[in-house]
Amino acid sequence: MKTRSLVILAAILGLAGSVFAQDLATQSKYGADSVNCVQKISIYREAYKQWEAAKFAPDAVNNEMISAWREVFLTGPRATQYTYTNGEKILDYLIRQNPKDKDAYIDTLCLLMDTRAKCFPNDPKTGASQVANIMGRKGLLIYTYNKNRYEEAYNVLKGAVALDPSQLQGAYIDAYFKSTIDMVNNGKEEKMTIINVYQELSEVLDDNIKVLAENEAQLMEAKANAEESADNDAVAGFDKQIEKNEKNININKGVKNNIDNLFQPYASCDDLIKVFTAKMAETPDDITLLKRITTILDKKDCTDSKLFLDASKQLYEMEPSPEAAYNIGVKLFKDGKNGEAAKYFEQATSASNNDRVYRAYRNLAYCYLNMGAYGKCRDAARRAAAVDPTAGEPYILIGQAYAGSAASFADSKFGGKEVYWVAVDKCNRAAAIDPSVAARANGLAASYRSHFPTTENIFFNDYAEGQSYTVGGWIGETTTIRASK
Repeated sequence: MKTRSLVILAAILGLAGSVFAQDLATQSKYGADSVNCVQKISIYREAYKQWEAAKFAPDAVNNEMISAWREVFLTGPRATQYTYTNGEKILDYLIRQNPKDKDAYIDTLCLLMDTRAKCFPNDPKTGASQVANIMGRKGLLIYTYNKNRYEEAYNVLKGAVALDPSQLQGAYIDAYFKSTIDMVNNGKEEKMTIINVYQELSEVLDDNIKVLAENEAQLMEAKANAEESADNDAVAGFDKQIEKNEKNININKGVKNNIDNLFQPYASCDDLIKVFTAKMAETPDDITLLKRITTILDKKDCTDSKLFLDASKQLYEMEPSPEAAYNIGVKLFKDGKNGEAAKYFEQATSASNNDRVYRAYRNLAYCYLNMGAYGKCRDAARRAAAVDPTAGEPYILIGQAYAGSAASFADSKFGGKEVYWVAVDKCNRAAAIDPSVAARANGLAASYRSHFPTTENIFFNDYAEGQSYTVGGWIGETTTIRASK
């Protein structure tokens, strides 16, 4: 098989230029000899389906399939997209079977992707552009098959992002960031490149998640309408779409978490401040740089530095915006100036970036909590939870606000101890939906349980454990009666 593969490889490489020599704009999509091309498509597709049914087992490969596919690719590149999607699998097989010659096969794979982008720049089904997606996949495959070709992968992926970042799948973004790190570690890019690409990709992922969240809301609404009209088929269809959408959200969040982890070795406050200080000294009026400095220093909790304050003030003076207001608020909050910080966080809640909006509402809730404005704290925390339903911290804040207001319920039947029931409820919810805050939430819940009313207190107020109870006043929530243990 290996000898045969090498012969096919030589033929592909030797004739590859003929793909681009053809006049693709005027020629029939089946090439000069359309009858032969259609026959070859039929031959290779039938054999390919059998190979696919055999789960692409090496011993199920049909040599005639490879030969027929090669001829279709070279003589009728516009015939069908199957030539490219099936071709990837065929070349994957050849790469894995011939490791010594894998670079030559990778070159052929690159030719395949370039030809697809030229012949099928738009998706035949949707009509939407797909060039950036194809180039993103090309970069991923180069990097996957040979990490030593990181520079080539980096340049291809960089170009794909420049074309249209919204087309890039999570795996492409992950490979781009890894190849960027390889470029820096091998002295081919400066360290600032990692920071720039990290910020760029973080924004792409945030935008992807935002679009997917909006799409899910629309799907949920459509599903509800279908349920009202008892259209079970439509409901089932929406369920599948919602499941797929949620999977894509999780993929994007997973990639975001991965690049955060990869960025950590390059993200110490000292390193970031050193790099950014030098850059800001060079171009102090570069708004893009100022935004990058303030965003990354905030994300990495390096906001105590003079650089963060200087960059925030400079940005706010040059371009007053919700984002700039947020940064000023962070510094004021760090300095314990909760009232002043709250004013800036209020402005920041109109930011366009969902992650920034969430942080603004969350920080605003902290300001109000510290000021003892518990109702406002809950309102801000609820708004934060609405922006990011997967975050547990807003519920911890609400629980803290409830617990903090216990003294104002001193005249109630349970002397204010009932507020700890709802406080624990919120902590439990935080732990259930967000593993990253579970330890903190569980610790607070444990401390609040010690403040529950005693069994005797519950009994003498004509109640029993397990009953429902509505905590009145500004809280107005129904909970379950529990005794301290």
